[in-house]
Amino acid sequence: MKLSPKLLCASLLFTSVTATADFIGVYAGVGFWQAAPAGNVGRTDIALDSTLNLSEDTNQFAYVAFEHPIPLLPNFRVQHSELDWAGTALIEAGTDLNGSPFTSTQQADISLDLTHTDATLYYEVLDNIIDLDLGITARMFDGEASLVGATQQENVDLGATVPLLYGKVGFMIPTTGLSADVSANWVNVDDFRLIDWSAQLIYDIDLLPAVDMAVVLGYRLMVIELDDLDELQSDATFDGYFLALRMHF
Repeated sequence: MKLSPKLLCASLLFTSVTATADFIGVYAGVGFWQAAPAGNVGRTDIALDSTLNLSEDTNQFAYVAFEHPIPLLPNFRVQHSELDWAGTALIEAGTDLNGSPFTSTQQADISLDLTHTDATLYYEVLDNIIDLDLGITARMFDGEASLVGATQQENVDLGATVPLLYGKVGFMIPTTGLSADVSANWVNVDDFRLIDWSAQLIYDIDLLPAVDMAVVLGYRLMVIELDDLDELQSDATFDGYFLALRMHF
């Protein structure tokens, strides 16, 4: 699978800044997440896997982070994740995604797009053998869900910006080149709950004096629960393993 131009640009954005500002550390990475959807969406609890036939698929992500030693000024991280699934399924009469139930049973093309971009401001509370980062994230969804049949279709715009709490804790294993961390974005307000966490193992490789590379293997789980929020309902999870390459300048 080829990385899209958008992801390549995101992963390499501003890496040249270190040539003129050595006090800024830049992390950039690209990877693939083998994510499987499960749970229900819609007013009639439409099963993502058994009803819509959406299965595990490989999705891409890329990120870049800027860290500095300036007190009170937060560090910045942006990550773009392309998350979409597609398939075909037999949609029964009465199936209701968003207020327009199917009036007859028919074959339909299915699409679910949860592509999003995270912009995170965070502080390094601890930065030695044990790392602790705390901050806030603005997650900008740019996707949709659709059921397109021969005589009827339902479409839901999933574009929205969601504020989230952010945290990461990690530790190094001295003299091994290995480290591990767990990070999470979270919000639970009224009829909306989103938890997105990942655990990863990192192996650092020294390439050049000014450039470090790391291989990252991890697991990510995203939970989205909507209880009739703006006529949207969901009790869905997306999870699976991911593999990434990270560079530190």
